[in-house]
Order: sequence, then structure tokens, then C-alpha cells
Amino acid sequence: MEELTIRARNPKREFAPGEYAQIGRKYVYALQDPTDQRIFYVGQGTGNRVFEHLKRAEILLQSRKRLSPKFEAIHAVWKRDQDVSLVILAGGLSDGEADIVESATLDALNLSANGELTNAISAPHSSMVRVEDLAASAYPYVNPDRPYRKVLVFPVPKKRHNPDIYERCRRKWKVAKKHRALGTDATAPYAVAIDRGVSVGAYRVTSWKRLEDKKWEFEGEPYEALRKLNWRAIIQPAMGYWQRGNYLVVEFDGAGHFRIVRGSKARSWKACDEQAAQAEMAKQMCLQAEIA
Repeated sequence: MEELTIRARNPKREFAPGEYAQIGRKYVYALQDPTDQRIFYVGQGTGNRVFEHLKRAEILLQSRKRLSPKFEAIHAVWKRDQDVSLVILAGGLSDGEADIVESATLDALNLSANGELTNAISAPHSSMVRVEDLAASAYPYVNPDRPYRKVLVFPVPKKRHNPDIYERCRRKWKVAKKHRALGTDATAPYAVAIDRGVSVGAYRVTSWKRLEDKKWEFEGEPYEALRKLNWRAIIQPAMGYWQRGNYLVVEFDGAGHFRIVRGSKARSWKACDEQAAQAEMAKQMCLQAEIA
């Protein structure tokens, strides 16, 4: 296979004692392609963590398994007979500070012209919010008094010049078969269109139509019970994923709790009442203030 012809580079595989002392116990780092300066991976760790990706990449030169995007990127640099650039973005951090610096860096790079990173998990401690999303505070938090097994939460596409919210949000999504199942009245899927944190459209999904590139659009009936509500608390746990234009699938128990079924690794139930949402926002603001 082609991988067998690639020669491992980056001969330096650990810090000298004096070097690590300059960094501090915990740090946030990046792997960078030296050709175009694109950062393709961001992580955090202690000790020689930044070098472990290179050691694993060298072992995988002999593997016939399909590589993750991160190791494909490392091998692509080595194939050009170059070294991957290793960058310490911030050092001497506490665990909480490292979480926030890592997530903020992931969010910023994924939104920028840098291009999407190869990290398998989106920013786990993201507190990113666009200024225009703060307008959602004028609306009541979504907190249904009945259970919803499946609510597909779609961001309203910004680049589609169509004033009809329904037409803008229902088209061209990659929706798995399990999420397209229509079910009965009790298990029927619903779709909401979110703009600046507010549900500007809400629909009961009645059917799906397959489009090109294995994408789908839904047909739906207006459903007022989920419209004109603040969804910031629902989106917050998956903010990094959401901000890249992805949709979420959410379940409500009808007793003040929700959980994200698609869009976050965490599947635990969370409170969706206004007090809990405000407490979470205050927590994020305090964490950011500690770093400033």
C-alpha cells in the first residue's frame, strides 16, 4: 500500500527537562502543516502528549486499516518529506483553563478560513455565542409540558435568499433513517427552524423526500407550540457542532428535561427551565472571567 512508502519524520519525540519546565504542567497544542500553515488538530495534555500523535502515526505506517483524518494529515506531511509543525498555543494552565482555551481555539479555527479540523470531537467545553444570538433572551425558554420523542433542530441557512423560513430550513439535510421514521402521534418527529437562538418556525413532519447526494427534505405542517421560544439552553451543550451548520435531534420528557440524541457525545438529561439555563450561562461567564 502507499502508506508503506512513506518515511516517518519528526525525529524529536519528547521534551528535554528544561523545555517542559518552560511550558508548565498543562498546555494546549496544535499540529500544523508546514506547507500551507493550516492547523489540522488541536489538543491539550501534559508531559509529552503532543508527541504521542507522531508515535502513533509511525506505527500506523504499517497498518492496512483505514486511517482517521488526523493521521492521514500527518502522513501527507511526511510523504512530502517534511516535519509536522508542533505549536504550544498556551502553557501553565489549570484543567479548567485548558478546557476553555482548547474549546475556544477549536471553535475559532472551525469557523475561520483555516478549514475544519481533524478532531473527532467538537469543542467539548464551548461557550461560543454570536452577538446576534443574544436576542433570544427576549423569548421564554423552551420547556414543553408534554414529551417529544424526536425534535429535529435546524439552523436557518444564512446563504439562501428566500424569505420563506419553511423553504429555507427543510431542504438538503443528511438525515439517518432512524430520525426520518414518522411513528404515531406520540412519537412523530417535529422540526424547528432556529435563527439567532429563537425558533422562528416549527412543524410536525409528515413525510420525507430524497434529494441528490443522499440528502433529504421534509414536508411538514405548522406547529405553533414550539415556535417563538428561546432554544439557547438546548443548543449550548452542542454549541461547537451547531455553529458549523449542523442540525441536532433533541428529546423532551415533558417534565422539565431534555437530552441531545444527535449532535453531542453526552446523552444525559438536562434541565431546560429558565433558571437552570441562566445558571449555566453564569457559570460559563465566570470561567471566562477567571482567565481574563
